[in-house]
Amino acid sequence: MAHEVDPNSCERTPEAIRAALQRRRDWLQAFEQEWLSAAADFDQSALDAVIDKWFPFACACATPGYLDDVEQTVKRMTTDDTEGLVFRDAQGHGFDADGRPVPAGGCR
Repeated sequence: MAHEVDPNSCERTPEAIRAALQRRRDWLQAFEQEWLSAAADFDQSALDAVIDKWFPFACACATPGYLDDVEQTVKRMTTDDTEGLVFRDAQGHGFDADGRPVPAGGCR
């Protein structure tokens, strides 16, 4: 199971980002709209900002199994199936769905 996005799973180019975002058509459409808007203004800093914004999304799409895991977890949570899930607070402490502390090495 992929728990982390691989920052090397996608090249930091418009073409690679576009290819990776094929997995999520809604993200692809938003990326293309923002890219075309920046390109229409011939604004290099705006084009760079679009790349900076969408690169993490592209890496999430390109990391094998990552989005599948996220989608499965969301599906489980929407059906109140939280068995074995660990939730973390801002300090990184783990808790189960009932708010009970989970040891540091607990399940994910």
